[in-house]
Amino acid sequence: TVLRDGRALRLTRKEFSVLEELLRADGGVVSAETLLERAWDEHIDPFSNIVRVTMATLRRKLGDPPLIETVTGAGYRLEGSS
Repeated sequence: TVLRDGRALRLTRKEFSVLEELLRADGGVVSAETLLERAWDEHIDPFSNIVRVTMATLRRKLGDPPLIETVTGAGYRLEGSS
């Protein structure tokens, strides 16, 4: 279960897996490649934009203020983390 400001969010398994990986990183940057390896199976096309699409949907569901930061050229991390 994921809660934001006391409200339950309905996430897909992939969205939950992506959020889980960002939480596990404890403020570290997680690359799109790492997310592909850990949240999807080995049959996913490595050139797919599925991480970007999933990230956009997850950000929308999480709402404001934004929680996920894009680190250009490196990946993603949770906002406010170092």
